[in-house]
Amino acid sequence: MNTHRPLATLEPVRFGEFLRDRNMISDEQWLAALAEHWSEPLGGRRRLIGTTIIENGYLPAEIVEAEARVFHDDLEVIEVTPRSEKTTLPVIPVQVTIRA
Repeated sequence: MNTHRPLATLEPVRFGEFLRDRNMISDEQWLAALAEHWSEPLGGRRRLIGTTIIENGYLPAEIVEAEARVFHDDLEVIEVTPRSEKTTLPVIPVQVTIRA
């Protein structure tokens, strides 16, 4: 019997959406946190969305940390077998001249 498994697709999983979908924060809070997250890089790096949510008072740190643990535990992990460099490097034709 040949059972065909659907191909896995890689999709971005966003913690802010996770909190919103679990009704931990409202749509308005999620959008405000996203706007702040994307508009204020801190020293070249953006703050984590959870940090933004805590600092705006949408959720206490303990709740965000507990939800982050749930978020990471719920992620489906798919093993990817890396190909060797030998098979992933492009083949470059080499021209050889033989002089007699």
